[in-house]
Amino acid sequence: MSAAEPSPPYEPCPPDEGHELVPITALVIVGVLALFLLHVLGTLRRRSSHKLLHAVVLGAYTLSYMLVSYTLGLMQHSSCYYDEFPVWAVCLLMLLGGTDNLMACNVNEVDNWKSFHMKHLAKAGLVIYIVSVYGGDVPEYKNPLWAILAVNILQSYVRIKSMRMASKSNLLSKTVKPIADYMEHEKELQLASGERPNPKSMKGYRYVVAGEHRLEKYLKRLEDVETRDRELDDMKFTTVEQIYGCKGRLLGSEGDFRLKDLCLSMALAKMINRRFSGVKLAEADLEETKDFVFKGLLGEDKRHERAFRVIEVELGFLYDLYYTRYPYLYNKARYLAFCLPLVMVILCSWLTSVLFKKKRQDETGSNVPLETTLFLMAVVTFLEAFQLCLHMTSGWFKVALIRSYVNNRGLQKSGCFPHRIIGFLLRLEVLRPWAYRLGQYSLLENCKSTRRPINCLHYMTLSLVDKAKKGHKKGKLVKLSKQLKQAVVDSLIESNGHLTNGVRSLRNNGVHELLSWACDGKVTNTILVWHIATAICKIKLDAAMAKKDCGLSKVASCLSKYCAYIYPSTNRLGAPLSESNKKPLELSKEDRATTTALSELASTMSQYCAYLIAFAPGLLPDHSFDSTSILDRSIEDVSKLLASLKGAKTLEAKCEEWMNMNDTNDRDVRPVIQGVRLARQLTNKIEDVALQWKVLSHFWAEVMLYIAPCEDAQARAHLEVLARGGEFITHLWALLTHAGVLERDHVGPMAAV
Repeated sequence: MSAAEPSPPYEPCPPDEGHELVPITALVIVGVLALFLLHVLGTLRRRSSHKLLHAVVLGAYTLSYMLVSYTLGLMQHSSCYYDEFPVWAVCLLMLLGGTDNLMACNVNEVDNWKSFHMKHLAKAGLVIYIVSVYGGDVPEYKNPLWAILAVNILQSYVRIKSMRMASKSNLLSKTVKPIADYMEHEKELQLASGERPNPKSMKGYRYVVAGEHRLEKYLKRLEDVETRDRELDDMKFTTVEQIYGCKGRLLGSEGDFRLKDLCLSMALAKMINRRFSGVKLAEADLEETKDFVFKGLLGEDKRHERAFRVIEVELGFLYDLYYTRYPYLYNKARYLAFCLPLVMVILCSWLTSVLFKKKRQDETGSNVPLETTLFLMAVVTFLEAFQLCLHMTSGWFKVALIRSYVNNRGLQKSGCFPHRIIGFLLRLEVLRPWAYRLGQYSLLENCKSTRRPINCLHYMTLSLVDKAKKGHKKGKLVKLSKQLKQAVVDSLIESNGHLTNGVRSLRNNGVHELLSWACDGKVTNTILVWHIATAICKIKLDAAMAKKDCGLSKVASCLSKYCAYIYPSTNRLGAPLSESNKKPLELSKEDRATTTALSELASTMSQYCAYLIAFAPGLLPDHSFDSTSILDRSIEDVSKLLASLKGAKTLEAKCEEWMNMNDTNDRDVRPVIQGVRLARQLTNKIEDVALQWKVLSHFWAEVMLYIAPCEDAQARAHLEVLARGGEFITHLWALLTHAGVLERDHVGPMAAV
């Protein structure tokens, strides 16, 4: 603000006049609408990858500064005013304060917290000026307004401190480095004592749940004493071992670890946070780390359910560490975290009741400014209540309750009133951290897509909307099935942590010598080759199934002609096919159900891996530029090949012609040519159709694990994608990290991690 403050307006504007204040009224309504969008959609953006949702959130977040600045300026320099100006100004300041579940839209903003600090100070000063100048005409507004303004400024302070806490330099010094030093110390003690932690009971796993800011003092204390006491009773921080060692009835019976797993997820989020700073994971090479995943998380009957539930909540905490205020609120001021939204709901309700009372006493009839203000405050009160609900159902609040429960034996007495209240609060749940959806992309089906409306928007918005590349069209999201999670977990257990790019599954199914050639080269090439082959096989299977449904009398004839057509008399090497391979496709009822399930599973994983190449190449082992270039060339190759088959009209017919073409050039290493060659071998050389899809499903489960590990420099891409809805590969990356599988060996197709 300038030193010379503007003069207050000479007189208030009557409610039925003041047409010049219509723009201010409209802008305030838009501001409260933006606040509504940030509260509601800001909560959903971690669950959804929909571009429109993220565009709306980004637009409301980015334009809020300009909107508030311009509107406050109009209020300040208007020739007349409404009595409700102070209420409107406070609503606008609440927009700048944002919401606890949306501190920043991307990671880079967090490190610029000082810029946000200066902007907010300027706007807060201007709002205080407006409340001071215009707030005296209506004494009823004065007390609730100043109280709301004080709490709002405190919330803004919390947001600034939260951004500072999440900044890279502060995280490294206050959180990451202490945990890294502590885990290094724990590793030394375990190696010296020979103690083997128990992954079932979690005894010996001293991962830090909370209190990491006290670790430095704890380590210094251990250096000062000759005998290192391993008892945890006098520790000021909470560990996983303490949580699982609690015998309180509230935390579940033996074998039911849901609430305890919540604290485990918190600890794992802080552990994996070291990878974003390039800090070494000291425990990665310990056998106990591997046991934690293989014998602990995956050591139950429904092993995939617990493992992915823990990882899902962990990534939710990781998202909160960088994009919300919850970490600061519950690490620095646990009671303030709950009190701030509660007090704001009470104060907003107070002001709303004052406005409503004034409306009932108003005898002038229609009072548009007052009615507008009453509506706006009702919306703001609802949003604050919504935020309070999110606080009470958040994992941070529950972990804080569990910590209090574990550390206070009086609360563990079953039947006491606090025990029941804590139990009720721990059962509350609103939204899961992730929507369990997989992106899909089919190269054969979408190679010719252009998406002209998006490209028109690209030019109309001066490149604000990204241009849609040819052939890059997302398929419909599919639900992540239990069968897919189980297949990936089974592949991980079978590998025992030594990941290969698919050759292990080929060897186990007895087709290694036949198909291992398709696993050579870059990971992107391998994925595209097997993706094209899987797509062709799926088209063939669907066609065969459709023909079988036409009737038993027609099936034998149709399938005989069909098989005679798609199975050429010679294979790629020119050797004659066996007579058994020329038989028509015959499937029993059980085989048909098994084949259908395996084909859906393999196709889903295949299209998800292709989706990662097309829309998230930064999460894959190859450089994103290489992956994008290979895909673009493959799109052109597929488009040209499909266009050259002029006799066939449908994709099924074109695939049939592809499969029937003579293939004499073994040196052609283009993914599309190798994909057709692989599809031909799968259908011609493997007689059992169910085995074909068993090979494909096992291969894709292994590949999904193989592409998940990454170097620390690449790990930040997983953090960025969490703010755009998240990806399943991030869950696999986190699971492998906790098993000690951190990086990939680039030696060749037999490389193990």
